[in-house]
Amino acid sequence: MKRFLLVLLIGISFFTEAQVYNNEWIDYNKTYYKFKVGQTGLYRISQTTLTNAGLGSVPAEQFQLWRNGVQVPVFTSVPAGALGAGGYIEFWGQMNDGKPTTHYTGI
Repeated sequence: MKRFLLVLLIGISFFTEAQVYNNEWIDYNKTYYKFKVGQTGLYRISQTTLTNAGLGSVPAEQFQLWRNGVQVPVFTSVPAGALGAGGYIEFWGQMNDGKPTTHYTGI
């Protein structure tokens, strides 16, 4: 009887899966920056702020914004290339709601 239970438990263990941590969207080969949002609304990050963060030479088409594991659309002052002296990134920012990151299934 004990052997039967042991074989049964070992057999069942092959079908078990680990829990999802909801951070599967994170690419650990990339650097992420956090911009705190105090209220829900339209936000603008100037080229000066990006330069101070070490992002002044990053092309505009490479900027991405993520919230709770979902990519948020951003508007840049130029469609491609480095941002100019008066350049900026605009996005609709939402205040933290305390919800966990949603399950992200694609790349």
